[in-house]
Amino acid sequence: MKQATPNFPKTRSRKGDNGYTLLELLVVVIMLGILASIAAPGWLGFINRQRVRTVNDRVFQSLRLAQSEAKRTKSPVTITFDTSVAPKVTFIPALPTGGSEQKLDGGGEIKPGTITLLTNAITSGDPDIPLNSIIFDYQGNVKKFPPIGRFVVSVSASPNGAKQCAIVETLIGGMRTAEGNDPVNGCP
Repeated sequence: MKQATPNFPKTRSRKGDNGYTLLELLVVVIMLGILASIAAPGWLGFINRQRVRTVNDRVFQSLRLAQSEAKRTKSPVTITFDTSVAPKVTFIPALPTGGSEQKLDGGGEIKPGTITLLTNAITSGDPDIPLNSIIFDYQGNVKKFPPIGRFVVSVSASPNGAKQCAIVETLIGGMRTAEGNDPVNGCP
């Protein structure tokens, strides 16, 4: 009796034929494209939140620095927020440690125009306080508040993006940070 021989030896690949077909490669590229399109919006949102958090932390640190410098030198310190495309802070008088200007761009990591900075400061008509400014007196107290009774610096990534703010709430210079669009406890 003769033993049956399998048909598959002819279809077996030879040693030098290892690799992937064009169809297999195309399927992998399409799958990677689909995964990237799903992950990209979440990643961009995360990056925007990090940018806002970085700038808001710098705003808060600048407010604290101005207040502590006023107490240390026993003289008033004015901090002015430049709300242009590349936000920065100006201290009057200049600080001995950092000069009169500090950029809020995270050490150059945040490109101009990606973050919006706004204040609720007195905009004009008040000779005591410059535009977008707050003044801490020799005791670290606030010289004069805007009409709503607190000084707020809002930082946002876009009109509908992440939003945080630094708030000076009390005449004695009590500060806090907040996030979101809640006008009572968050950012106005």
